[in-house]
Amino acid sequence: MKKLILLFVLFGPVVTAQNLEKKADSIMAEAKLLLQLEKASWHATDHFLENFPDQKEQIVGYFSYLNHLGNVATIFYGQEEYQILARYLFEDVPSPESLQCVTENLMISDPEATLYDMRKAAVNHYLNNKEGIYKYYNDVNPNFIPLNYGGDKKVYIISGTSENKMLIGNDYRLEFDEDNQVTQATALHNSLIPYDYTKQQNTITSLHSHVNSAFIDVTDVCTLLLYKDYIGVKKHIVVHKDYVSILDLESENLLILNKEAFDKIAQD
Repeated sequence: MKKLILLFVLFGPVVTAQNLEKKADSIMAEAKLLLQLEKASWHATDHFLENFPDQKEQIVGYFSYLNHLGNVATIFYGQEEYQILARYLFEDVPSPESLQCVTENLMISDPEATLYDMRKAAVNHYLNNKEGIYKYYNDVNPNFIPLNYGGDKKVYIISGTSENKMLIGNDYRLEFDEDNQVTQATALHNSLIPYDYTKQQNTITSLHSHVNSAFIDVTDVCTLLLYKDYIGVKKHIVVHKDYVSILDLESENLLILNKEAFDKIAQD
């Protein structure tokens, strides 16, 4: 640690290191929220399909969110506007043991309606693809995650597949106005990188490079932590021309260095 501090002093003012630490903390906070939401959606989907198979065809979409009590909830909605088929509530860290399910007399709440409108607008934007920003791949499905986070309305689109693979890339961030309409859509990566976790059990460190963003993306961190028990990777590195992000999957900590400092450490 002393060596890292010394390098920060040599290659930039202390405030730069502090800013990078704040940036890392910000990325991790949002990524871990996404991780909670994704885990909740996984568990709720498994439960819904197993216990309500006759309603499978009625599902138009679903999403998870953090409610006002700090608990994660998941709702499945149908064809009619604001029609809620089921609502799940996770009393603790999202797991099959902590979920509760309600399927009768359901009314959508105002926060849910906002997320519903955002997700619906995001799906339409994705399907219309007027700007040509989205790329489509065989056997790859988009997952729409609406967030009303820190005063900002956004939807992340993360790619998934039914194959034994973790997908990095082909992800997007959509931003919204007060009327829950898309104002900006950003491609977070230029490509799609599949990790076949049945063939990478001996890989300790993995990496990919960034052009679009200087740091590891929130979606990268979320995906890596979501699959960490499958891929067997202990560290993942994202290299940009100016910065290097090092994610420790075991401790779930993120370190961001300027590229010059990282290269000096690598040489030593």
